[in-house]
Amino acid sequence: MPTKLAIIGLDTIQKNWIEAVRTLAAEGRIAVVAAGHRTQALARDLGDLFSVPAFDDMRELQLKTAPQLILLDRPDDMSLEFLLGCVSQNIGIFSLGPPVSSVAEALTLADHLEPRTPYLYVWPRLEATRAYAHCAQADEFVRPVKFAAASWMAWNHVVAKASGMHTDVVRSLSVLAWDAIATLIGLIGMPESVFASVRGTPPRADAFTDLSGAASLTLRFADGVTANVALSDRIGPWRRELILLGQDSILRLDEQHYHFSKTTSELIDEGAVSAAGGAQRAADELRECLTQLESPPSPHRGWEHHLPAISATLEAMIVSQRTGQAEAPERFLSLRR
Repeated sequence: MPTKLAIIGLDTIQKNWIEAVRTLAAEGRIAVVAAGHRTQALARDLGDLFSVPAFDDMRELQLKTAPQLILLDRPDDMSLEFLLGCVSQNIGIFSLGPPVSSVAEALTLADHLEPRTPYLYVWPRLEATRAYAHCAQADEFVRPVKFAAASWMAWNHVVAKASGMHTDVVRSLSVLAWDAIATLIGLIGMPESVFASVRGTPPRADAFTDLSGAASLTLRFADGVTANVALSDRIGPWRRELILLGQDSILRLDEQHYHFSKTTSELIDEGAVSAAGGAQRAADELRECLTQLESPPSPHRGWEHHLPAISATLEAMIVSQRTGQAEAPERFLSLRR
């Protein structure tokens, strides 16, 4: 039986996702049952693409259509209670960018999820790429990580509309920041401090979503480990690159290449992997989410969400930009607990 999918909050410019949904529906993996948005007009525009009912009341959508998975680009007016209701009923959430807007929301949602869960998938995920799999294979060479450099770039929707480029675009800089920070936290742990310089449009008050522009971050971790991160939602095309310096080796990777070497430049391993883009990338990640959601219960099912740690690091980034000083993510967790 196909998984019942509801689509909430997407803009019709997000053609990659619209095409990905159509592809999976044609394969019989999903059946689109509803479209939702913050206004009835926006919901109707989205619903007309799939000939499904449109809702501006998310509770009504949930009660009348009983989705099993929600493809979500969270609208500004969506309450956290709706997300909590979904996870309490084992409805999967595939979130395009941050599913929460603050540390307080992250802590509350995390309380309703296991640390590893199939019910929350946050896109994009560098960890979902074939190239990233070589990080795990390189553990014996790279760990412990001593230094990292990361660069995440893509066009946002506004730039895409102006240029006519609709492939591999993101809602905001916050989407890229979530993935870059999640990747580093998965590799190194939560940073002890964040120093950020951001040029662009600030997010709305008391939120770290919808930050736009360019950012440079210096993250300091335990044992003096440092990471430099460059982010922009106004520089394209889509690119994610990561360099890890270990005890005596270096790993360089992007989504199509990986290169392991000793610090003396002696090659350990290198190669190229196939990497889909656009609608194909979107469809592949939706398939991964569906596979985990439909799998039997297991300790290895799903993904570690790191919601509090990622959210606290993002909040520290926003506050550091305002204060001009390094900020400690742990302090924001303590304040919100």
